[in-house]
Amino acid sequence: MIVLTSCNKKETALELLQKTINTIDTIETIYYKQDMARTNPRNINDTILRYREMYFKRLITDSIVGVKGHWYMYINDRENVIYEDIYDGDRLVRKNNRDSVARIYDLVKYPDFKKKHFWSHNTLYGMQYEFKYILDNTDSYSIERLNDIVIENKDCYQIKVQLENKMTMPGFAIELEKNIGSISKTLYFIDKETNYPISLKSEFYSAENPNQKTFIDQRYYDIKFNFTINEHFQFNTSDKSITGFEKKEMKIE
Repeated sequence: MIVLTSCNKKETALELLQKTINTIDTIETIYYKQDMARTNPRNINDTILRYREMYFKRLITDSIVGVKGHWYMYINDRENVIYEDIYDGDRLVRKNNRDSVARIYDLVKYPDFKKKHFWSHNTLYGMQYEFKYILDNTDSYSIERLNDIVIENKDCYQIKVQLENKMTMPGFAIELEKNIGSISKTLYFIDKETNYPISLKSEFYSAENPNQKTFIDQRYYDIKFNFTINEHFQFNTSDKSITGFEKKEMKIE
């Protein structure tokens, strides 16, 4: 069942999601920072904090992430990078700056790596793919426009998407699987000026145990659209770029 609440506005929740899809189609390059808090999957009483910085260039024909990208993850001081992912369309390098190990995924030699999600759910095209999937499967989702809200001094639309008795993973190659009793609720906060998401909050629980919830809370900021990226620097996966690292080639058996 689809629930649409207009809030005395002309645009429905579905129309706003479609506007976001259309907006992402106009974005060739994007930069943003991301702060995330989420439940620790190994200990639901613990919260994990993550601070990331991302450079992406449109590569929507690619199934792994939909972009060339450079993804930095910082420790809590937000100054020192502990992990980096660099993807140029053919090769993904995952650098661990703590132990100086670089894991190399050659997607030309092992094309089955393109079936993996890696970090597609953090990219604009991964998000766009998810919205398209929701709109193509409205019989499975409840979609509602809530009252507009101010987030980080920005006027935002607020869209609630709920999924019951099924489970999925955001990103490419989404598949819904039956999972009786499961409930997920996600709030998307979409900047009215740019029609681009700047925050999302999700919670997951079972009908049998509604008080035992896991969550994820993400915000995107310092966003820049359609600017010139130094690709030789940001998307460089050459062996020279990982000098001093122990190189490990990942394989699919």
